[in-house]
Amino acid sequence: MSATEANQRWNRTEGVLIAPGTTSEEVAAVLDQERVLARLEWYPATEHLLSLTLLTDAEGRVAVTPPARGGVVAGLGVSELTERLARHFHADAVIGPASFHDLPREATHDAVREPDPATLRAVVVSPLSAYTVPLQSTLLERPLAVVSLPALDRRVVMYTGEGLDLGALGWDEESLPALVLESQDGDLRVRAVTTGDPDDDAVYSWGMRSRYVWGGVEQPGPALRARAEEFLADVTDASAIAAAVPGADAQAAAEALATPGEDGLRAMVEALGLPAWVEAVLSGRLAPDEVPGAVVHEPRGLSNAVGRSVGMMLRDPATPGSAYVRGYVRTVTEMPWLVRLGALAGVGLGGLLINRALRRRARTGELSVGMVVVGSLMVVNSVLEASMASVTRHRELRRRADEEMALVAEELGA
Repeated sequence: MSATEANQRWNRTEGVLIAPGTTSEEVAAVLDQERVLARLEWYPATEHLLSLTLLTDAEGRVAVTPPARGGVVAGLGVSELTERLARHFHADAVIGPASFHDLPREATHDAVREPDPATLRAVVVSPLSAYTVPLQSTLLERPLAVVSLPALDRRVVMYTGEGLDLGALGWDEESLPALVLESQDGDLRVRAVTTGDPDDDAVYSWGMRSRYVWGGVEQPGPALRARAEEFLADVTDASAIAAAVPGADAQAAAEALATPGEDGLRAMVEALGLPAWVEAVLSGRLAPDEVPGAVVHEPRGLSNAVGRSVGMMLRDPATPGSAYVRGYVRTVTEMPWLVRLGALAGVGLGGLLINRALRRRARTGELSVGMVVVGSLMVVNSVLEASMASVTRHRELRRRADEEMALVAEELGA
């Protein structure tokens, strides 16, 4: 390896080639002809949609294999390579900052086949509270089945079919780290969500195929292989996936990533220490609502979701803050006059502050913005508090009535 190459700073550059009727073999042959070092990835069902990964330098030149020695050197520009690929295959090509479009108009509608959303089956393992699932179901507008795993201090949330995914509206810190296992259109994938930023996710798909293009070199030497492994390999840290589930076996998780297809997914479930029914849900042999111990939450409106969440908290004395919530419910139910008195006092005080600010403006011509803002907030907060107390009181009275009716029915039945 020359001193020039040793000091060359290479950047990993990614791109996409949409070439209907084209195979990965044909694209690899053209890249070999151009002596480009690259890595191709594709799904078998959409081989004409290829992901390309190659190396470029600071001047936008692509790493190519020189004819006389090993390693790589700077070759043609990335814009030139993008245009050559697009013209050769009558395709759309985007590589790094460069793009060139030569896809026939009649082929644009069939160029990309999106996965069928109806085939999605997802299992999410997260430390999120079970009390948040009713609200998540409402916000995502899809049924969610949840099972608690006390030994792992985790909840397993399952759903199928079309709709927003768990995490589509963001991840709370209390829900992380989360592990997402998905099966869709024959593709099996795993994703560890660690920070909520997608760029930090550890992702792996058992359905994707890949191959290296060695730039026309039949037997790549150690230098060329080292360069490819350093810059082109997709390294999914198995330890990041294992760290999302307490007690998981990181070594077994790494071996599961190297195992193809459904066997790899099954091995991953075992490595993570998850119940066997997780794999059964992902394979479609078991519906989420058929999982033993699963509780299904349907999207029934925001107020219903909040009521169910509060009800679950009240029934669990171990829930942090549940004693406070029970005390609040008891107060607004048995002493509604106290709530109304507090609300009237808040509205009165807030109105007094606003009135003083207006009177000061009449006298001095200056408006106290702080007094107006504080007064307005007090009025709004008092109104909201009174409304929330009214809803809570009616729900609690209805719950007590249902309990009494149940007791009467039990006595009459006896």
